[in-house]
Amino acid sequence: MTGYCILRAEKLTSFGSIAGSAKHTFREIPTPNADPSRTHLNRTFGAQDAAAVRAAIEARLPVKRRKDAVLAIEYLVTASPEWFKSAPAAQQNAYFAATVRWLEARHGKANVVCVNMQLDETSPHLVAYVVPLTKDGRLSAKDFLGGRKVLTQMQTEFAQLVGAPVGLQRGVEGSKATHTTAKQYATALQKNPTLAAPQPPAPTIADRLTGKARQMQEEHEAAQAQHLALVEQARNVAEVSRRARVQQAAALERMRREVEAAKQHQVDAARLRDENARLVRELQAQRTYFQQQIADLKAMLAKAADQVKGLLAKVGLITQQRDDAEADVDELRAIIYPPERTTGRAPGQH
Repeated sequence: MTGYCILRAEKLTSFGSIAGSAKHTFREIPTPNADPSRTHLNRTFGAQDAAAVRAAIEARLPVKRRKDAVLAIEYLVTASPEWFKSAPAAQQNAYFAATVRWLEARHGKANVVCVNMQLDETSPHLVAYVVPLTKDGRLSAKDFLGGRKVLTQMQTEFAQLVGAPVGLQRGVEGSKATHTTAKQYATALQKNPTLAAPQPPAPTIADRLTGKARQMQEEHEAAQAQHLALVEQARNVAEVSRRARVQQAAALERMRREVEAAKQHQVDAARLRDENARLVRELQAQRTYFQQQIADLKAMLAKAADQVKGLLAKVGLITQQRDDAEADVDELRAIIYPPERTTGRAPGQH
């Protein structure tokens, strides 16, 4: 079966889209269609995680740019699943190595800020983040991807320089097959889960005679390869979306509980404020009561002190009068009984 090289380019116009893409690339968000036991086989050149990808892109951007400017181009390079099943590892590595050289030649090595080879999914593929900075310093994705003619030339050039050396062909030029994005395909799957793969062609005898049958078969094989790749991406998009909804619901529930807790804290705070105000009023009332009691006691003590002073004054007067009376008696006794001269005899002895 003929193998086709597959090249897709997606414009990233915001840092949010860059972060979402890079987190998927580096498995920083759930990736259901990736085999965790094989993720260690993935190889990265340049920025090594989602944050580093953003920083590397931001460092290359000119200060002045349009608000709707394309900040980066995400390239995805793979091939028909059947080719990966039969091609030896050395040939697959040569295909991806040639892809990197082609990107560096097309955009300039400094603008290819990250290349990631993903080997943990069913079909190996390469993802590259490139800043669309022109040689004269303009940020212009249009110079690289603008218009059908430019895209057609890019696909042809890629097939000739990168695909052909490893035995891969270009998809049918001028094919009416459309290139649906993974997000668009995931939306279609949600609306119609039984969305089927492209049906094989049914060429007529005239088609076989004119050679159109071969073209129909090649278009079918290219569409089938695209379908398989999109199914993988769409499943991942759908699963990531589901997990995001689950996380959002959990976040809303946590927020609800936090709001309820905040409301309860407000109720408790109001109750504590009321209780505190009541206690303050009681303490003020008790303080006023004790101050009045202290004032009354001071008044009573002052009155008692005055009474004691009065008593002491009275006691002092009585004592003074008694002392004066005793002095008068002694003086009278001295007049009546003058003191005798000392004779060696006791008073009253003759």
